[in-house]
Amino acid sequence: MKYQAENTVSSFFYYMWNAWSEEECKTVYGGMYPHFWEKWCVATDKGTFGAAERFYLELSEDNRRILVERAVSIYDGRGLRNRNRNIKNQTACRETLSV
Repeated sequence: MKYQAENTVSSFFYYMWNAWSEEECKTVYGGMYPHFWEKWCVATDKGTFGAAERFYLELSEDNRRILVERAVSIYDGRGLRNRNRNIKNQTACRETLSV
């Protein structure tokens, strides 16, 4: 898919800040999600600030593409594409729960 760069970057960060959860990880990576969820938890070890960037850097190019395509399918720059998505009651990483 071809996207406008600024909308793609914004969509990725809004997605990671607002929607990323263990359930989303399952949706994005399927049966391999435990591996990716553990990567996410390691990325949050130093705190949630910068975790999205650290996580992204750990991914292969193909896995980055999959994640970004999911982000862009949910967010269009700043706004939700599909306002019917229930992103509230989703599991956060164990490290972020203590904040």
